[in-house]
Amino acid sequence: MRILYVVPFVPWEVKVRSFNLIPRLARRNEIYLVCVSSAAPSAEQKEWMGRYCAKAVHVKHSTLKGMAQCAVALPTRMPLRIAYCRSKAAQEVVRQVYEEARPDVVYVERWRALEFVPEELAAPLVCDPTDSMTLYNGRLRKAGAWWERLVGWAEYGKFIVYEGKLARRADACVFCSELDRECLKEQAPEVRCEIVPNGVDCEKYFFKDVKEEKQGMVVFTGSFQYRPNCHAAKYFLDEIFPVIRKEVPGAKFVAVGNGAGKALARYRGRAGFEAVDFVPDLRPYVAQASVAVAPLTVGSGVSNKLGEGFAVGTPVVATPLACGDLSVKSGEELLIGRDAKEFAEQVVRLLRDAELRRRMAVRARQFVKEKYDWEIVSQKMENVMENIAGLGESERRQRTFATA
Repeated sequence: MRILYVVPFVPWEVKVRSFNLIPRLARRNEIYLVCVSSAAPSAEQKEWMGRYCAKAVHVKHSTLKGMAQCAVALPTRMPLRIAYCRSKAAQEVVRQVYEEARPDVVYVERWRALEFVPEELAAPLVCDPTDSMTLYNGRLRKAGAWWERLVGWAEYGKFIVYEGKLARRADACVFCSELDRECLKEQAPEVRCEIVPNGVDCEKYFFKDVKEEKQGMVVFTGSFQYRPNCHAAKYFLDEIFPVIRKEVPGAKFVAVGNGAGKALARYRGRAGFEAVDFVPDLRPYVAQASVAVAPLTVGSGVSNKLGEGFAVGTPVVATPLACGDLSVKSGEELLIGRDAKEFAEQVVRLLRDAELRRRMAVRARQFVKEKYDWEIVSQKMENVMENIAGLGESERRQRTFATA
């Protein structure tokens, strides 16, 4: 297949989905990439894109222009995330690349990237929002800083109508969990939806030797430019870690990820805590830990942290929200902490029981390798694209009519 691949960022390690899908899809397909962002790609990122793409084009999108578009959209029904990305320049580039490539399918990651795709393109369209923005903002209304709750209320009220409209532009929408798909189905039951979960590279995140562990270390990984990760780390530091330190005085908590130092600056100097900014390889930190945590209280989908811990063999304690609809059971692949008290108890339990950690690690590694390795996940995505690329002309006319 020839795939026109459109994303609202420069694909890189922190953009887990595209960073893992593109190299695997490129083995048997030609990828024509258009990425739109405020910052230009680095030399290293350009080299990476050139390695896997038949063509890769970056379109600069002004942050100032995006914010101005959000201001104009405030009194309208358009969500701010969508308004921010409106770009005639990006649409023109996508149109040009489309004319050159004549793709079999157009793949768009995130709802907002639909703003870069002219509606008149004839090729079948797969939109991969990954998560439901209605679900995300619905949860944000109940958590976060006061301003985030205000934004959550406003965006929820818009997405609860607008998300269905966006979905009707596509021949298929792809979500990473059943919960997200069902949220969309309430608005647009006629839209074809597929489940393609996020994965983990089991070769990169290979199973650790017990000698790699540092006794009493607890790790949290993720980009701190993603607000739910900031909330999760602060929740852990404020309400959970102090309880753990009382029970296990030598316990250490390490937060690793892009922007961790800045996001958690007020905790600098806290006994037992360390923040580590972006590192090219997360595995050593996950492997060194006795326990990996995913204390998310805001967000949607399934946390990537679970898969990384499962693959490396570091047992995980997570909130129910972090698990999404992942088919795991507390006490088998991981432990669940439903509130701060239970979360702390579960971490302490694992820190004190090496045999439980090892038993759970083996079970979790098998689980993720059989179901969520990126090799398996990327094949699912390729199957979706191939299926949609084969749509007949009558089915194309039906979509055109539905979005008119």
